Amino acid sequence: MDKIFDEKQLERMEKGVRERLDKGANSAREAFDTGKKFVGEKEEEMAEHIRARPIEWVAGAFIAGLLFGKLLSRKD
Repeated sequence: MDKIFDEKQLERMEKGVRERLDKGANSAREAFDTGKKFVGEKEEEMAEHIRARPIEWVAGAFIAGLLFGKLLSRKD
């Protein structure tokens, strides 16, 4: 049975595939790190808003909870 690819061709193909996989993994890692940084910044911004006006946020959360509970308890 004849071989379709010789040893050198297989090595080059493997190297190319590994390089593409590494590039894709690095790209995914960078995207994850960027997203993680963005979420951390937004989390800090939200914490600052809540610290500035805690009573308004508690009242808003209470009202939102009441509305959400009312919607879930509706019997159509």
